[in-house]
Amino acid sequence: MTRRLLALLALGWLIAAGIKVAAPASAMPLPEVVATIRDSGGHYQRGAASLTAADCSGLVSVAQSLAMGGKPKRLGNTHSLLAGQWPHAIPGATPDDVFIIGASRSHMSAQIDGVRVEATCCGRPFKVGPGARDPFTYPHVFHVNPEVLA
Repeated sequence: MTRRLLALLALGWLIAAGIKVAAPASAMPLPEVVATIRDSGGHYQRGAASLTAADCSGLVSVAQSLAMGGKPKRLGNTHSLLAGQWPHAIPGATPDDVFIIGASRSHMSAQIDGVRVEATCCGRPFKVGPGARDPFTYPHVFHVNPEVLA
């Protein structure tokens, strides 16, 4: 067996045994994720998923991937989130959750460490703070498993 396969098997056994796995050491603290998005100067661009340009699901993906210690990348879209295929997204949320995603069939936004973020439309700058849509106003709400976050 290769090392990678052995590592994956070991991780699977740990998870199956209920042993908590810590967030990666390179995971970005949530306030830093919010500041990075705020300071990026990014704007809405359909199909994009980066700090300079993203659509709604692209921006939420970028935020979550940074918070998990990864490079900015797309994790899915509104359809995959609603289908239960978004990594580490758990249906339901409370205001105390640190990473909340609200979604409809056509749009989503997030609340990260109490601060809302949203990519809206048509080349507009990312919204960070009270101007972004509250995730709890959507018909579907999720939280990201805090064990994978910084």
